[in-house]
Parts: sequence; structure tokens; C-alpha cells
Amino acid sequence: MKKIFILLILSAALQLNLVLAQTNKITFKAPKVYPEGIAFDTRSNIAYVSSVKTGTIGSVDQQGKYSEIFADNGLKSTFGMKLDETNNRLWVCAGDPNHSIYKEPSTFKKMARVVAIDINSRKKVMDVDLAALSEGNHFPNDLTLDNKGNLYITDSFSPMIYKVDAAGKASVWSKNELFKSASIGLNGIAYHPDGFILVAHNTDGCILKVDINDPAKVEKVNIERFFPGADGLWIDNKKNLILVQNKGVNKVFMLSSSDKWKSAKVVGTSPSSELLQNPTTCGWFKNNIYVLNSKINELSDSSIRPSDEFSFQQVVFKQKQ
Repeated sequence: MKKIFILLILSAALQLNLVLAQTNKITFKAPKVYPEGIAFDTRSNIAYVSSVKTGTIGSVDQQGKYSEIFADNGLKSTFGMKLDETNNRLWVCAGDPNHSIYKEPSTFKKMARVVAIDINSRKKVMDVDLAALSEGNHFPNDLTLDNKGNLYITDSFSPMIYKVDAAGKASVWSKNELFKSASIGLNGIAYHPDGFILVAHNTDGCILKVDINDPAKVEKVNIERFFPGADGLWIDNKKNLILVQNKGVNKVFMLSSSDKWKSAKVVGTSPSSELLQNPTTCGWFKNNIYVLNSKINELSDSSIRPSDEFSFQQVVFKQKQ
């Protein structure tokens, strides 16, 4: 009996330790939204979130108050986002790949758009059709901005990266066999300040490097492990790559390179005790890295009651020895 009592105490202590180990969370209530992308405004400490279900764009303040700032059911679903603080524009990927409540045959797996929302007026100021550039299925998943105001957008259903220049002209920027997949291909994408693009292959779990001046030049980064379920990518102020992985792994990794990303190694990992909930993407918020807990996995399981609350959560890396 004494041994059982001790085991119960140890179990309770372990559970308490897991709870105490949780990092700071900002929880927001947004029924039906299921956010996938997040973009942080470092000036106002406001986060913008997209919506897989409704295509709406919302803002979340530091107290966790969610407000819808833009709605257009023609967007179907919205995914990756980037904030251009210089021009006060929020760039958003919009498509119709799976779970939209506005899904229709003419757009399902066909629509690919990138739109710009003026965050002051909350009006759409640009809408670029990417699907018109090529045939086949489309899923515009994530995007990044370079230092000249050019956008680069991944297509998870077609093996290509689009480019939209500062004037709004769209083109297929890079097309490569390494981008191909039977399911979800390219996902997260990040512009590296040394002048190249890093992109994650969701199914293969590899990281690819694309030459900014010669987009036909695509190389696999030599890494010690792969990341199936790789989602959002972000470059921190020390030029490390932050990679978000879901598909049951639900962790965030920090990778570093000493040879201009010919190779890279994992130098930090979010602890298992952080209990992330299908994280998708991350960014810099209130002087820390925060990751979005999307819970999108629930949309593929009809036995799960739909969530009304979501969160973004601080990531504190456990450094790899």
C-alpha cells in the first residue's frame, strides 16, 4: 500500500511538472476559424491569423481578444501570411484545397491566389491569380518576402514556386523535380538575408535551397535527419532556421549552418513538455519566438468536437549538446 501511495505521489508530481513546464500561451476564442498562418506586427504586438475553414483574416491582441478584420467567402481558405510593415500590407495565400465551408467544384484544388490587405483601411488592395500561370491542381501554402519587396509562394499540389514582384506581376519562378510529391509537396518558405530561398518539403521532410539569381539551381541541404510534416519556416536574427513540424511530432527545431546552407545541423528543439497542438508556423512576438497551435488535425477526425479556442505559444529551445 505504501509503495502504491508513493507511486501515486510521483505520478502527480510528474503531471504537475508537465503543467509547470508549459511556456507562455496567448489563447483566443475564434469558433470555426481553425487558423493556419500567423503574422506578427512587432510595432503594435498584434498577431494576424488566417482561417482554413472560412478564409477570414483576424487579429489577436496581447490579451487574447480576437477580432475579424477581413472577410470574403471568395477566398475559401487562407493559409500562410507575411506582413510587409514598410507598406502596411498583409500578404495572404488563398486557395481551396480541403476544409473550406465555401468549397465548390470550380475552385476545389484549383484556386491559387495571393492577396494583400491594407492593415489600416482593412481593405483588399491587391489580388493576384496564380492558377492562371499553369495547369493542374493548386494549393498556395506559404510565402516569403525578399529585401526588394518580391514575394515567393509555394504550391503544395504543383512542383513550383511562384514569384510576384513589387509591381504585382506574377510568374512561375522555379519549377523542379525535387518539388514533386504524390500528396503535399512544398510548404514553408523563407528568404535568407544572404540571398537565397530555403523551402521545406512537407512529405519528404527535406530542406531545399534555391538560388535567388538562378532559380533553376535547386539543392538539397545536407541535414542529419528529415522532417516529414515540415510546415512553417522562419529565419531568426542570428540567421538560424526555425522549422515547425507537425504530423504527430509537434515540435519546433532550430537549425544552423556554417557553409551557406550546403549543410545544416539541429542546434535546438522545443521540449516535449510544451505539448504543442498541431503547430503550423511561427514568428517573433514580444521579444520571443511564438508558434501557432492550429489544431487543424481535428478537421480530419469527425469524432473530435470542433475547437472554439486556439493559441500561439512561446518556444524556448532546449539546446542540443
